[in-house]
Amino acid sequence: MLKNLVIDNVALIDNLSIDFEDHFNVLTGETGAGKSIIIDALSFVLGARSSKTLIKQNESVMKVTALFLPPFSSDVNKLLKEYDLDTDDGLIITRKLSIDGKSDIRINGTPFTLAMLKPLTQLLVDIHGQHEHQKLLQNKYHLSIIDSFIKDKTIFSQYSSVYDELQRCNEDIASLNSSPENQERMLDLLNYQINEIESANLQIDEDVKLESQLQIMQNAEKIFESIDGAISNLDNPILIDGIKHSSSLLSNIEKYDESISSLIERVDNIKYDLQDISTTLKEKNEGCNYDKYEIDSIHERLDIIKTLKRKYGASIEEIFQFLEKAKEQYDNIQNSKTLLKNKLQEKEKILDNLFSLACQISDVRRHVAHDFEEKTKYELGFLGMKNAEFHVEFSPYLIRNDCERYLTHNGSDSVTFMFSANLGQNMKPLSEIISGGEASRFMLALKNILSSQDTIDMMVFDEIDTGISGEMGYKVACKLASISRKHQVLSVSHLPQICAMADNNILINKYVENKDTRVSASSLDERQILGEIARLSGGDKDNEASLEHASILRKKCEEYKSSLIS
Repeated sequence: MLKNLVIDNVALIDNLSIDFEDHFNVLTGETGAGKSIIIDALSFVLGARSSKTLIKQNESVMKVTALFLPPFSSDVNKLLKEYDLDTDDGLIITRKLSIDGKSDIRINGTPFTLAMLKPLTQLLVDIHGQHEHQKLLQNKYHLSIIDSFIKDKTIFSQYSSVYDELQRCNEDIASLNSSPENQERMLDLLNYQINEIESANLQIDEDVKLESQLQIMQNAEKIFESIDGAISNLDNPILIDGIKHSSSLLSNIEKYDESISSLIERVDNIKYDLQDISTTLKEKNEGCNYDKYEIDSIHERLDIIKTLKRKYGASIEEIFQFLEKAKEQYDNIQNSKTLLKNKLQEKEKILDNLFSLACQISDVRRHVAHDFEEKTKYELGFLGMKNAEFHVEFSPYLIRNDCERYLTHNGSDSVTFMFSANLGQNMKPLSEIISGGEASRFMLALKNILSSQDTIDMMVFDEIDTGISGEMGYKVACKLASISRKHQVLSVSHLPQICAMADNNILINKYVENKDTRVSASSLDERQILGEIARLSGGDKDNEASLEHASILRKKCEEYKSSLIS
């Protein structure tokens, strides 16, 4: 559950801390008091897009911190384990946005990306705002509602895998099914590329060896002079005679000192090493005679290799890889008629499989839709629409012939919610006839149905009471209270009935201090709650008659909640 929300420098708010309770929390306040800012701040810390314009005037950074307390759902715990987060004391999510556009997200002090934050917060909080009324009017959203009631999604993953096979098969067919003119042009190009690479007779690491050889040739004069100088020093008669004489002198005293023998051996080794080094250097110098034509030949070879690298790969290995693919593509085009026939046969088998899976998905959806219709009509009846008719209208069953044109990434169905609010009126598409108040009640009915199987910890309803008043307000309050027994609920409302049903009432107030507009939030005690109910009912919060009426409504709501708990 969301325990605490701290908001710094967001719109009119400089610093605000709000504590929430389990079950049913309600935000009330005058129009324009700042209730929407609270929801915007909550959305921001949960990962929603936000604009720098939300940063409080004359401030450089806005920050929102949310504290969520355990226990968490199994889905949340699984993700937390993947993130390696210690959450024994809860989750502290902090998000900042600076005026220069820089963002910082931390969970329990650990830096997070937005891509990591959203999957987590989507499991923690579901925010229902006015945009969902608009989604309700879109047919493409209707199918996702039906699918949300399907618990076993195995058939969908099977279908998705085979659908991907179809896409790849179609790509292969398109490649094989090009016009004869295009195929001829491609064959000519591939033939040229293959011949160009093969005629070069490349060898692995040939370029590396040539570069090394060229470097030696280009520095041959310097190499020759250095080796020749070294030979002259090593062949110096004085040096050689000195070594021989040293060996002879040491031999004269060998009989007096046994350790001299090893020294004589080392001196003799120096003599032999010098002779060997001198011989090797002479042989190397004999090979330092390169003519200009040999150097030009290496340059030409390297130019050929560089040209092929520029066209076909950064290395000789990559050029060979290109060659293999070009040969394969050349053979495929030459054999395209046979390959195309095989691919078309493969496609028919894939379509057979997809058709079967799509029909299974459609059957599952229609079965779920029937149950969904009954539950929706029951909920709408409770919310004062006793004569409402509701039906999920499916597109016609899929036919195997020409089925491909109707297959999408998630099946072949399209659905339309058909609705009639009044007795004797024909059902029409929901988007054409539903009013604002009816849309609010319809969405609440959906949320109440989904709440029984939803693992979301918290649900937020931003002005779900749009277009609703009177006794219907009490019905809506009852539904919100019912949902709050399975999920923590936060509702922004103008209805006295919802205010009276709350377990935790928070009053949002806007005021002026030191020539600056500020926003405050305060949890109300029982007397203050009665005053707020009276105000929302259009009465005076200090009027005894208004307070008595508020008290009666409050008691009625408490009795309803007691019936839920029991």
